[in-house]
Amino acid sequence: MRFRTLVTNSNLLLRVVQSIDKLSKSAMLKLTPTKLHIIVVTDLDSGLQLWSDIAVDALFSEYQIESVHNNEIYLEFNIDNLQRALRSTQSGALGVTLKLTKKQGLPVLSLTIRSQSASGREISLCQDVPVRMLTPQQMSQIREPMVPDGNVHFMMPPLNNVRSIAERMKGMGDRVAVSANREGEMNVRVANDLVDITTYFRGLETLAYDTTQEHTADRETSEFYTAVVDMKHFVKFLQSYHVAPKNIVCCIVEGYAVMFYVYIGSAGYSGAAALNDTACGSLTYFIPVRQV
Repeated sequence: MRFRTLVTNSNLLLRVVQSIDKLSKSAMLKLTPTKLHIIVVTDLDSGLQLWSDIAVDALFSEYQIESVHNNEIYLEFNIDNLQRALRSTQSGALGVTLKLTKKQGLPVLSLTIRSQSASGREISLCQDVPVRMLTPQQMSQIREPMVPDGNVHFMMPPLNNVRSIAERMKGMGDRVAVSANREGEMNVRVANDLVDITTYFRGLETLAYDTTQEHTADRETSEFYTAVVDMKHFVKFLQSYHVAPKNIVCCIVEGYAVMFYVYIGSAGYSGAAALNDTACGSLTYFIPVRQV
């Protein structure tokens, strides 16, 4: 088993790790010849899940990976440890190397950072992140949720706008109702015994849907579909602002889940047409409905 690469975009890698920092203490990393996958499963049956894939070329160069399992490597790491190590790369690093190795007989992801002192002398800093190796059998038990066809898909409003609203709402209730219709309207509602607050968004871009689907064909385009989810999970998804997403698609599966597809790109918002841009990658958040 062998993994070694030059990190050419440590800033993006750090921002991805920052976006999952609030989800869990640990995450799984799946390395393949073409993709890096970070997976967070807080509860396999009823919790928030994150499934991400990022193109190797968007992060690394001179990428070398070898294993007897189709040249794939699986491991588990502490999110805070990796975040601290990556922060060390943000102060004028001349070069960053990442490799999988062993220290005192234990596996680590070793980050070697070359930089320059004030006197002009080159210095090298090594940051080791302990990891736990996972077998293909263990990884096979972790499967992306099988989700029914969505009732409505639409482009999210600017994330910072939603974040500011959610920050004010989160103290008013432990659940939030996310509703949308196929005319580009979205509502975010929180209620308790004293207040009932709804924020309205209009003019959102909707994505094409299949009008032959049973669960949408008999309903008017103005009719809303709703999913009630944990407020804490909704707020955790909003941490994806760290990756400066190019586009975010929301999919509501009424009575089942809300899915958020966070697309990472090199340019700004360009609407649904940008969803074909696979040059970088995406983060997929699965938030199940709150069970009463």
